[in-house]
Amino acid sequence: MDRNSVIGFILLSLLVVGYLYYNQQAQEKYLRFKAQQDSLARAAVGIAPDSLHQQTDTTQLQADSSGILAANSRNGAERLDTVDNGVMQIVFTNKGAVPKQVILKNYQTYTGKPLLLKGNDFDQLSLLIPASNALPLRTAELYFQADTIQQLADHSYLLRYRLPLGKSDQYLEYVYIIHPNDYRISWEIHCAGMNQFIPPADQQIQLLWQAQANHQEKDITVERRDLQLYFKTSVGGRSDIDYFSFIKTRQKNFDQPLQWISLREEFFNVSIINTSGTFTGGTVQAQLPEEDPEIVGQMQAVLQLPYSHQPQITYSLQLLYSPNDYALLKSYHIGIENIIPLGYGIYAFVKYINKWIILPVFLLLGKWIGNWGIVIVLLTIVIRLLISPLTYKSYLSQAKMKVLKPELDELRRKYKDDQQKFAMEQMKLFRMAGVSPLGGCVPALLQIPIFFALYSLFMSAIQLRQQHFLWVKDLSTYDSILNLPFKIPLYGDHVSLLTLLMTITSLIMAFYNKNNMAAAGNTGGQEMAFMKYMPFILPVFFLGFFNSLAAGLTLYYLVSNIITILIQLVIQHYIIDEEKIHQQIQENKKKPLKTSRWQQRLEEIQKAQTAAQQRNRTGR
Repeated sequence: MDRNSVIGFILLSLLVVGYLYYNQQAQEKYLRFKAQQDSLARAAVGIAPDSLHQQTDTTQLQADSSGILAANSRNGAERLDTVDNGVMQIVFTNKGAVPKQVILKNYQTYTGKPLLLKGNDFDQLSLLIPASNALPLRTAELYFQADTIQQLADHSYLLRYRLPLGKSDQYLEYVYIIHPNDYRISWEIHCAGMNQFIPPADQQIQLLWQAQANHQEKDITVERRDLQLYFKTSVGGRSDIDYFSFIKTRQKNFDQPLQWISLREEFFNVSIINTSGTFTGGTVQAQLPEEDPEIVGQMQAVLQLPYSHQPQITYSLQLLYSPNDYALLKSYHIGIENIIPLGYGIYAFVKYINKWIILPVFLLLGKWIGNWGIVIVLLTIVIRLLISPLTYKSYLSQAKMKVLKPELDELRRKYKDDQQKFAMEQMKLFRMAGVSPLGGCVPALLQIPIFFALYSLFMSAIQLRQQHFLWVKDLSTYDSILNLPFKIPLYGDHVSLLTLLMTITSLIMAFYNKNNMAAAGNTGGQEMAFMKYMPFILPVFFLGFFNSLAAGLTLYYLVSNIITILIQLVIQHYIIDEEKIHQQIQENKKKPLKTSRWQQRLEEIQKAQTAAQQRNRTGR
């Protein structure tokens, strides 16, 4: 590894360390100041700590709405209906006429329990209907009349619930259609005759959505870090997708129309989609109740549906309870696949590398091979093959530097007191020999976008969730061969074997490259004194950073290190012939030099500086 290779490696490593350090500091900052932030947030918005748990006073509601609701709507018997469409088991209740429980059949929690995306006391879905001289009707507290479940010709299920509202032509009706093997639930809301009691000044009906993200994965700290709310706004034919994280934002007001809103968990999402138009606005409040180790976070959204006071109004919505599968979400053609963070922040550009190159290859290999650990190994080989031409040029440049070592040593001795003259003569020698000084930097620099693309992919790929490989039980989280009874700062409370092996192979590469640097004459000079030790120091830092990252990412770097070592041995011992390189260099020296404009300009600057230094010495 020559000097430029070391610089490229250090640049890559520092960027990686900086990125991971930034993420870790953001999380620690949140944990450190959470109490103060909560207090300030509550003071700013005027809500009590348990405001998300407060319920409407149903006694007052029943009294005020006695002229609208039938008695059995206020005090009915709960009826449950279960629908199984192959991928979901949905339990509907006539109280509120909404899904009461949703289980994803093809997934389990980290502890092996059924995976519920809805099914706790906090979850709620309710219309808030304004009524004259009354509190808003909260449909979640009312009992609807339920029809028998119908199975349609295409094997879909249809459920119909009706809430009578006074006269025979006044009612609220929900119609649900659940298609086979579909994570979406079509939900039509029919409002009939409600214009007779909704005040003319009210131009909207509110949809109240309360959702709770439960602890489903191995590390609840990561779950809380990844808990985000995504939303798609639509104004004047232009759409935009944005999000906020629960650890940073506790309240959000939507002043633009919304097409959909999605609660994104680490590997799953619960979303509401308006397929007949847009929500005209709304608000969201969020909290992270860390006193409960089984709750990741809670949110309460109030979304506004436009109301035109027509005798008959229909809203078409969809409820989505699905895994964060990029191909699946993309097939819905509403942009909701963007809730999967394939690249964001200052490294947002890598999402295109993921979308157009890495992810298609990753999914293609997954179709052919049943083990995702093997898929990662093969993906590593594919990536290394793609950059192999640059890697070969890097090693060829290193070999040329090794051949030129005697001449470089002679130049150092000759110009030991004039570093600028040495630099000019060194560049001249490189041009004569056909050596590119930056040849060793390019492969290392190319690894930067690849690393951040893979980091984003492997930290969010549901394909790796609970997938075994060798001793690794779950490629989507860290592998642990030993749980410590204490936490080591900057390391953690467990030992990851993959991270240890990655660190060992990195140190082997560092020792091997140190010998190559010595052979190539790149260990001399004070400017290299620090850099030559960095390849040994950085793997130790990575030991702490990678210890808690997804095993899939660590596996990639372990395999990449092994491939790098093998490639170095093969190229340097079986492909590169130093005698032929020496002969080629001698032939290149005989050829007339072709100097680019940039090189000419650089030489002019160096000559001017040298002349200025000589004048200064003469003047003294």
